[in-house]
Amino acid sequence: FTFVEALELEADNGDFVSVLAYELQAAGLQEARMSFNCEEAFRKMAEAGVVNRGSDCDAFQGTFDLSAANNRIPYVWSLPHFYLVEAQDSTQHPRNNLIGFVTPTGPRYRSMAVVEVESGKVVQSMIKEQISIRLYTDEQNYFFTKHKPVIIPLYWKFETKNATTAERQMLASFQGSFSGLNAGFIACVVLGAVSLLAALFFGMLLYRENALQTVEEKRKKIQAELASALPPGHEDADEETAQMRTDFD
Repeated sequence: FTFVEALELEADNGDFVSVLAYELQAAGLQEARMSFNCEEAFRKMAEAGVVNRGSDCDAFQGTFDLSAANNRIPYVWSLPHFYLVEAQDSTQHPRNNLIGFVTPTGPRYRSMAVVEVESGKVVQSMIKEQISIRLYTDEQNYFFTKHKPVIIPLYWKFETKNATTAERQMLASFQGSFSGLNAGFIACVVLGAVSLLAALFFGMLLYRENALQTVEEKRKKIQAELASALPPGHEDADEETAQMRTDFD
């Protein structure tokens, strides 16, 4: 199933349930085909009844072979009126071999599922299937020599599900609880981020103050070491030199 859109279903007391709508589309039918069942080993297992699925390589895109699960009766699964069924040669499409079949379009043929966002519960579903039988040309049977290969629909199967108003109300309350938890979680995250930034700011100030103090102490220590390393009469000589420069000027 492929995601289609986000919806809100009415519950009770003015509440709504947030849901996600999914639809069975051509991409999903393609992904459901087994790529490995075209191998000869799988074909032999299907013919022997070891597996309960036939080879999809012999079926049109969008149809599935059910013969292995039905005593080798060549049943074929598809959506109603061969909806989303594709053929490499359009002249060989199953609908072309049947008289009076319309090209299916619109919601009448769609298979949908509506899922509640938090729990994953299916709130609504509408599954539509068509079971057909494949007729082959066989020279060993006179009847089967009088027709061309064709897939004849046997019946449709519809399955629908709708949650009751009470179930929707329970899910709405469930989502309300989650909304409160999400708000609290977001508030905690924001408060934690602000606290972290404040801690980093004050940490930087303390580090700067400590660094300046350390530099000042080292400077004083170096000055003291330089002063102690000078000879005892160095200050008097400096004063005499300064006096001579003054007299000369």
